[in-house]
Amino acid sequence: MTGRPQNTPSSHHLRSYRQRRPANPWLMSALLALPLGLCLTSHTIAQTTEAPAAIEETVIVASRVADLSHQVGVSVSVLDRDDILSLGYPDLGSLLDTQPGVTVTMDGGFGKAAAVRIRGEEGFRTRIVLDGINIADPSSPQISPRIEHILGSELTRVEILRGPQGLLWGADAGGVVLMSTIDQAATTGVDASVEIGGNEFGQAAIKGTYAGEQITGTLSVATLESEGINARDSDNINPDRDGYDNTTVHGAVDFRLTEAWSIKVSATDIDGDNEYDSCYDTVTFALLNDCDDRYEQQAWRAAVAYQEDAHSLELSAASSDTERAFFSAGLLSFGTTGEINALSLLGTWRASPNTRVTYGAEEEKQKLDDGATGRERDNTGLYLEIQQQWLDGVITAGWRRDDNDDFGEHDSWRISARQTLPGLDQWSLRGAIGTGFRAPSLYEIAYNTGPFAYPPATLAPLKEEQSEGWEVGLVGLLGNATVEVIWFDQQIENEIIYDMANYSGYLQTEGKSTSEGIELVGSVALSQRLALEGNFTWNDTAQQNGQQRPYRPEETGRISLIWDQSNVTARLTARHTGKAVDPFLTPIDTTLTLDLTARWAVSPRWSLEARVLNLTDETNQQVPGYRMPGLTAYAGVRVSL
Repeated sequence: MTGRPQNTPSSHHLRSYRQRRPANPWLMSALLALPLGLCLTSHTIAQTTEAPAAIEETVIVASRVADLSHQVGVSVSVLDRDDILSLGYPDLGSLLDTQPGVTVTMDGGFGKAAAVRIRGEEGFRTRIVLDGINIADPSSPQISPRIEHILGSELTRVEILRGPQGLLWGADAGGVVLMSTIDQAATTGVDASVEIGGNEFGQAAIKGTYAGEQITGTLSVATLESEGINARDSDNINPDRDGYDNTTVHGAVDFRLTEAWSIKVSATDIDGDNEYDSCYDTVTFALLNDCDDRYEQQAWRAAVAYQEDAHSLELSAASSDTERAFFSAGLLSFGTTGEINALSLLGTWRASPNTRVTYGAEEEKQKLDDGATGRERDNTGLYLEIQQQWLDGVITAGWRRDDNDDFGEHDSWRISARQTLPGLDQWSLRGAIGTGFRAPSLYEIAYNTGPFAYPPATLAPLKEEQSEGWEVGLVGLLGNATVEVIWFDQQIENEIIYDMANYSGYLQTEGKSTSEGIELVGSVALSQRLALEGNFTWNDTAQQNGQQRPYRPEETGRISLIWDQSNVTARLTARHTGKAVDPFLTPIDTTLTLDLTARWAVSPRWSLEARVLNLTDETNQQVPGYRMPGLTAYAGVRVSL
């Protein structure tokens, strides 16, 4: 599955640290005890190959409220639970890498540093939201979201907004990845899965759901462990595997006080332990390959919501705390902590059947502590969006004002529209244009004012980045095939980059960095049992000096062949990434990866699953000097009660 376009008619076709930590007794107890507290029911595991044409997908990421796909003028792709299971990737990075306009680079295997770029923009310009919580890590360089610690098995839905039009999510949102672990349509029951595979891989998950008249609640526990591979090329003397383990807990409760009022609470705890190469002895500063990166994140959100016919209002508070600890030969070398606290008000008013007003205010406080420097900053945002529909079209216009403690007030805006073509009811023309800004992160400022920076990075204070972008798209049906063609163009002015030539710190570039290209997305039912889905992106990127931007391949392509017969489904997915360069202009070769997944629904209650990744055992490198796993097979079982 390459992520079906949601602006078309429905196309759902078919981890001393050399010693592994012992199994968490609390985790094991939870895995065994959770089912006892829940009533049991069954639901069908098998997926269908084709969604009814009359059912239109709703998307939230475009305007923070539910929109039907025909009301959306921006580029959005969606992975629902069936898509996630069908693709079979345990990690979020691999899931996102199948989507149009998205490239993901990883430093080798599970848990290794990963960066997601949407239409060529850096990962720190992508807003990552989990169950309504901004889970960016202020302790990371440029507040990069740590997507390598997000388990795909825990997700029920992923929406990706491509381009710098995420106005309501923040002026710095050059793209938005909206993830949910909550299934709004779930019934009371228990879902469990176990899988083993190559490189001593194992994962298990259990999720319990209670769906009553007033209370709906879910609790899930998932664990993943892999001995991994020897990820770094330079580790060729007494080479060792670089393993990873992760334990993630999610919980959510929705309490309906009355027909109009409800209380919603959700929480997440992520504990990841990643082994890697190339760190320094804490005493002698000798180069070591016995390194560990411990990552912990606790996040929660609580909201009070009011809903009536024409009005809805939600007041929420959210918090995300991250802690990173780095170890060399089992000794702590350094650590950092980051914190994001947010208070938000989101409202909608249906002024008429064809007019919707969305408004809101939010205050976000970020904190950073690296042991030597402690910094914090507030940002207050106000936004307003008006959507007007008519018989054959819709236009949406929005404005946002941000007041940043360090960089003052900034206005940003977005306009999008969609129009059915005259005489062609199944074809629509849509477009969007928007602006944004990004204040230098606490980490960037702290580094440039700290003991490790020197000229030229220390000669001038950093200022905010300015961004703008637009897109035009044509979407519709061509026979029984869905087609989406998008032309996009976006640019960043005063871009902040790390000085890779002199390592002096973060520099402010002059001029503009650009990304422009074309996205093609489509799907077609070849027969009642066979479907084809794919996407292709051509992206011409340029730095201020005219050179190709690092880790931005000029072309990427993803295609899936899906076979569905009765209770057996199979998917063959090919992922192509074109040539690219690293920051030192080191060439990165073209890669082609073939992945095969299969599911057999033995009964409505349980199924067998198998997958083989990198079928051709390609020696792919997404980052020069770092290996990716070769051919690896996995098998597991999934039970629903």
